[in-house]
This record gives sequence, C-alpha cells and structure tokens, in this order.
Amino acid sequence: MATFVLIDCSIVVNSVDLSDHCVQVEISMTREDVADTAMGATGVSRLPGLRDESFTVTWRSDFAAAKVDATLAPLYTGGTSHTVVVKPTSSAVGATNPTYTGTCYLLDFKPIAGSVGDIADVDTTHVVDGVITRAVA
Repeated sequence: MATFVLIDCSIVVNSVDLSDHCVQVEISMTREDVADTAMGATGVSRLPGLRDESFTVTWRSDFAAAKVDATLAPLYTGGTSHTVVVKPTSSAVGATNPTYTGTCYLLDFKPIAGSVGDIADVDTTHVVDGVITRAVA
C-alpha cells in the first residue's frame, strides 16, 4: 500500500466492530526517556525506557444495542480489561495492512458531551495494559 487517505479504518473494541461509528483514531506509542549519563560525559546519554501506549478514539454517539454506548459503558463502569484492534483499512491483515492490538482499560469516557446543534460525539481513551502488538499475518 502506498500513501493513502484514511477513509476505511477498522476498529474493533471488545470483539464489537465499531468502525462505522469511528470518526478519528490515534494510536499513541511512547517510551520513557531514561537518562544514562555518567561522569566524564560531554552530552546526555539516553536509553529507551518503559512503553506507555494507548488508543484514543472519537465516535459518533449511538445508544442502540451492540453500538457505541452499549459496548463502552460497561467497560468503563466495570473497570474490565478489553481488547482494541485497529487496522488502516478493513481489508485482510497483511504486510500492507498491519493490525495493532492492545489489552486496555477505558479510563476516560464521556458518554454525552457537546453544545446545542453539535453532532453527538463520544471521546474515549483506551490505556494499554502492557504493550501494543503489531502483526502482519
């Protein structure tokens, strides 16, 4: 796959495909910056530290069964872990369409937010317990 426009992203939360309600998705993969500098150094020496990763998603709100609220609210209120799986497109997983998977906790959930006349969107942050795995098969 060459350069492309993100129009067909696949996102599955707790085995529920919510792709048709996803407006925006961001996979954040960062590492701690651990200073490893010792006496005699003329510059800062660094090592990559622990990974801190998450999925941030904006959804079009939907309160129907097996949709956004019915899927996300129990994950937040129950504090239960769940999987999030994101692919660049809905096509099969492969070298040009990798899958990013994480076991997550939903720590930030705003089921209703907005002003009069706004589209009803829901913002969520799914914090990864461990690390995100990338697969091409």
